[in-house]
Amino acid sequence: MYLWKVNSLVEDFKSGNVSQKEEFKYMLLYTITMVLGTDPALYIGSSYNYYDTLTSVLMLGISIFGIFYCYKLNSSGDNKDFIVRLMCLGLPVTIRVLTLMVPIFIIAGILEAVVLSPETLTEESFENTPIQVTIISLFTASYFWYLSIKIKAVSSQNT
Repeated sequence: MYLWKVNSLVEDFKSGNVSQKEEFKYMLLYTITMVLGTDPALYIGSSYNYYDTLTSVLMLGISIFGIFYCYKLNSSGDNKDFIVRLMCLGLPVTIRVLTLMVPIFIIAGILEAVVLSPETLTEESFENTPIQVTIISLFTASYFWYLSIKIKAVSSQNT
């Protein structure tokens, strides 16, 4: 695995020397880096609470498990094009899951803002709350669940 030598990786791709397992490792490390890189704790001067940390930990755990599970399904099928499938199927899966989750997001937002924590309507805080942790985790888990179904379907095709 190359972390700095991009040209070497390009040559490996050109010569067909990047296995599905290596692609999986790149995808997993990329996802871990992106989740950790967007952790609010890294933003100097911004407010941060326990639920922000919990959200990051849960998203990281769900993402690692989800990518690993999708990889296992793909490799137990035809073991082809894991990254291509993950990325290409991921877009419509995201759109579908997001479309189904929008009403839940709206209801949870209204419930939280009006009923459970009306004082937050006047605050300028962007800290996560227990409801947000739950919703974000539910969305992430739903995404990987639906994606895994589609990865399994495409990898078990007879070609």
